[in-house]
Amino acid sequence: GETGHWRTMRPVVDPERCLAARTQQRCCFICWLFCPEMVITQGCPVKIDLTYCKGCGICARECPRGAITMVPETEDDAHE
Repeated sequence: GETGHWRTMRPVVDPERCLAARTQQRCCFICWLFCPEMVITQGCPVKIDLTYCKGCGICARECPRGAITMVPETEDDAHE
């Protein structure tokens, strides 16, 4: 289901660190593999569907390049 307003942290992808984005090739995608909600789309860089992301942070922990960071969810972020 949709996350709603209860998520406290959200993932942000840094395309400069994302291996797929840097090489412009479909590679790595470890974040996609480990996401329990399957909200990550393989791309260059990957895209995360925040409508369904629960903010668990597994993608950030598993990324070998440190390209995903978890940032606090704020009221302003929800409207972006």
